[in-house]
Amino acid sequence: MHGILTADADLAREGVGDRSYYFTERVSGARRDPVEGVVNSVACWGDTETVRESPDRAAVTGGGTRAAPDVESHHWGTVCPTDPDYRAGVLDRIADVGSVGDVRLTTLGFPGEDFCRCDRCERLFAESDCEDRVEWRSSVITDFTAEAAERVDGDVIATLYPDPYPGHLQERAGLDPAALAEHVDGFLVPLCGTGYETTYWVESLARGFASEVGDLDTSLTFQLSTSGTQAERLAELARRLDEHADGVVFGTHRTDADLIRDVLAELDGRESSVVA
Repeated sequence: MHGILTADADLAREGVGDRSYYFTERVSGARRDPVEGVVNSVACWGDTETVRESPDRAAVTGGGTRAAPDVESHHWGTVCPTDPDYRAGVLDRIADVGSVGDVRLTTLGFPGEDFCRCDRCERLFAESDCEDRVEWRSSVITDFTAEAAERVDGDVIATLYPDPYPGHLQERAGLDPAALAEHVDGFLVPLCGTGYETTYWVESLARGFASEVGDLDTSLTFQLSTSGTQAERLAELARRLDEHADGVVFGTHRTDADLIRDVLAELDGRESSVVA
């Protein structure tokens, strides 16, 4: 399967490739109507607008650092995953989007291994039966995912942080692929770069994920970016990733549409304008 991931609703509707992913909700806090016939992406805890308006809702470390876009290594604001009102709102939005069809969940986990240490999370962990915080955080995200999946008529795709080393996803974000696989139909992993002048790291990560989730009853899709990359390079890289995945999608703007059509034609063995 080869397709696109785009924020352009009209482009998503054009059926470029086998499958289109559309950014219905973004980490900025912007929300738009879902598009029929595509995979609509919903940002779960990533919501910069909410964090800016209500900083106390952001996930926080024990040292008081908030998961905000002006903090080093955080590119957007992240709401605490145990915020009950926000959680209920996300589930309602997923139900609305899920009534249209397939849904991709982004920013699904905690924003880092030191989060969250707010008073509510401390209390909930202390009241739980979990032996450690890693197990507890994973239970928070898995329980949420299970509730979200019940609200979606079509497939549910969970986005995983690009770190396939065993245990790292769980330690970093509370994402346990084996537990999540009980509730989702597939995983999508962003492997984005500019130009892809070197590709060994992409292939290494892809191979690692194939080993980590290959025995689970889920599909595995990788996302590539198109910024600064030639069509021939993208087609070559996609072929290599095809060995380890069920699909590859290309992050695509309207200005990149012809480039991706050339890539898809090359991958399908059809005549295209790709220049060797």
